[in-house]
Amino acid sequence: MRDADGTYAITGGCRCGSIRYRVTKAPLFVMACHCTDCQEQTSSAFSLGMPVDKEGFSHTGEPVVITKTAESGNESRAYRCPTCAVWTHTTTDGTPDTVVVRPSTLDDAEWVKPVAQIFVRSAMPWAKLDVPHSYEKEFDDPTEIVKTFRSSGILDRLS
Repeated sequence: MRDADGTYAITGGCRCGSIRYRVTKAPLFVMACHCTDCQEQTSSAFSLGMPVDKEGFSHTGEPVVITKTAESGNESRAYRCPTCAVWTHTTTDGTPDTVVVRPSTLDDAEWVKPVAQIFVRSAMPWAKLDVPHSYEKEFDDPTEIVKTFRSSGILDRLS
């Protein structure tokens, strides 16, 4: 949703409501991550991630932070509710100005559609998505992914 002043008002949180968040800037894109860490954290084939500008993200509640060193050598921090254990967002040292929101925790996720997937090398064969951008590992530069997302019309569903 958009507020009257043109800023975004995307909200979400954990199952029990202890952690709530708000995104006020347009998401950069939505992607699927097939890395084995995401598979383990979600007990599923992949996780969805929606990178947003850190300045446009705020949350209430005190999440538990689980830190892991990624394959890149950067630290990754998964934020989970201490009560219901839902994974709401992630930050990494590699992209310090970005918060990766977990779209499955959005109040309204009807508009969500990934335009990229990463760590396809560890994807379950039946779970590979038909998206414009696929990467065996991580991507170095998200510029093309952002362009694809912006031109896709996906954000128009939020208006």
